[in-house]
Amino acid sequence: MRSLSILAKVDLFMLPLMLAASFLAHLDKNSLAYASALGMTDDLHLHGSQYSWLSSLFYVGYLLMQFPNTYILTRMPIGKYLGTSLILWGACLPTMIAAKSFASAAVIRFMLGALEAGLLPTCIVLTSCWYRREEQPLRAALWFGPFSGIFGGVLAYLVGRTESETPAWKLLFIIYGASTVALGILCLFGLPDSHDNAWFLSESECKEARLRTLENRTGADMHKEWNFAHIQEALVDPKYWVVVVFAICQSITNAGITNFSPLILSGFGYSRELTLLLAAPQGGVALVIQVSASVLALYVQDIRCLLWILTCIPAAAGVMIIRFIDVTEYRVTALLGLYLTGFYNTSWVMAMSLISSNTAGATKKSFASVSMAICYAIGNIVGPHFFLDSQKPEYSLGISTMIISFVTMAICGSLYWSICMRQNRARDKQKYLLLPTEEVDEPENSKPIETDGDMTDFEMQAFRYTY
Repeated sequence: MRSLSILAKVDLFMLPLMLAASFLAHLDKNSLAYASALGMTDDLHLHGSQYSWLSSLFYVGYLLMQFPNTYILTRMPIGKYLGTSLILWGACLPTMIAAKSFASAAVIRFMLGALEAGLLPTCIVLTSCWYRREEQPLRAALWFGPFSGIFGGVLAYLVGRTESETPAWKLLFIIYGASTVALGILCLFGLPDSHDNAWFLSESECKEARLRTLENRTGADMHKEWNFAHIQEALVDPKYWVVVVFAICQSITNAGITNFSPLILSGFGYSRELTLLLAAPQGGVALVIQVSASVLALYVQDIRCLLWILTCIPAAAGVMIIRFIDVTEYRVTALLGLYLTGFYNTSWVMAMSLISSNTAGATKKSFASVSMAICYAIGNIVGPHFFLDSQKPEYSLGISTMIISFVTMAICGSLYWSICMRQNRARDKQKYLLLPTEEVDEPENSKPIETDGDMTDFEMQAFRYTY
C-alpha cells in the first residue's frame, strides 16, 4: 500500500509536469502548420520548398543539440535542465512575429529546435528513474500523448476567430510562448532532480521511491560519471540499430502527419475554418489508442512489440486510402483514412518504453534516449521534402513514402521482438550467481542504492529484456 501511495504522489506531482511540457513542445513546433493555415505563408511570401525547409530547420537545430545532450543529461540536474529549456524556447517562440521573410523565420525555427532538444531524452530518463518497467508504457503514452493534435486545431480555430488588429498567426505564437515560459518556471522549482530532493515525499518515502525502481535493474538515479564504454556497448547491440531504423521511419511519417495534415485536409475541399476543426479528431484517435494499448501492456506481460506491430497496420491502411481514392469525390472516406493515421504514434510510445525498460547504465541510458531524439530529428528533417509543393494537395510522393515507412516500422517491431527473445534464451542457458550488488532483500536497507554501481544490462546476468 505504501508503494502505491508513493506511485500516486509521483503521478500527481511529476506526471502532469512532463505531460504539460510535452504538450506545449508539440504545440509549439507544430504551430507552423496551423500558422500557415491562418495566413503566415502569404505574409512571409513563402514559395516553392520554403515551407518544407521551415519544417526541417527546426529539426536541424534539434539534431545538432542532441550531441551535447548526451553529456548534459549525466552532469546537469535534470529538473533544472528541463525547466530552463522550457523558459528559453518559450521566450524564443514569440519572436516569430518579427519575421518578415523566409530567412528570418528560418533562423528562429533553427533556434527553437536547439532549445527544445532536451525534452524527449529528459522525459525518457525521468520515466526510467521514477517508474517500474510495467508502469512505464502507460506513463509514456500520457506524457507523449497527442493532446496537441486534439487541441491544436481547436485553439487555432479560436485564435483565428479572435477580432484583433494583430494577424491571427502572430497571436498564436504569442499565446503559446507565454504559456511555455510559465510552465518552465513551474518546472524549474517543482520538478525534482532526483529522489533525494523530491519535495512531495517524506525522507523515508524518498528512500522507498528509489528502492521500488531497483527491480528495473536500469539504475535508480542518474549517475554523474561519463562512461564511454556504455556507448560502445550500445553500438554493438542489434536492438539499438533496429530502434534507430524504426525511429527514422516513424519520424518521416510524423513529419507528414504533423506538418501536412491540415494542408492535405484542405485538399479535400473544406473551408479554412472547418479544416482546422476537422484536424482535431485525429489526435483523439491517437490518444485513445495509445492509452488503451498502454493499459493492456500494464496487465499483459511482454505484449509491447505485438502492439508496436499491430498499430502500424491501420495507420498504413489510412494512408493508402488517402493515396488511392478520389479524395474530392469520397471526402468522408478520405477523412476516415486520415483519422486512421492516428494509430501511428502508439508504436513510438511502445518503442520508447522498451528503451527505458531494457537499457541499464547511466551513460548508456542517456545515449539511447538521445539517439531516439537524433533519429526523430533526422526523420523530421528529411520527411517534409517528400511532400513536393508541385504535388499539393495530393502529395503523392510523400504519402507513398509514408506507406513504405509504416511497413518498415512493423518489420522493425518483429525484429526487436525476436532479438529480445533470443538474448533472454541465451541468458537462461547460462549458469550464474546473482551478484551481491543486485540483491534487494530488505526495503529498509539503503545500501543497494549506493552499491548498485553503474552496471549495464549486458553486465547484469540477471537482467531479462521485456518485449
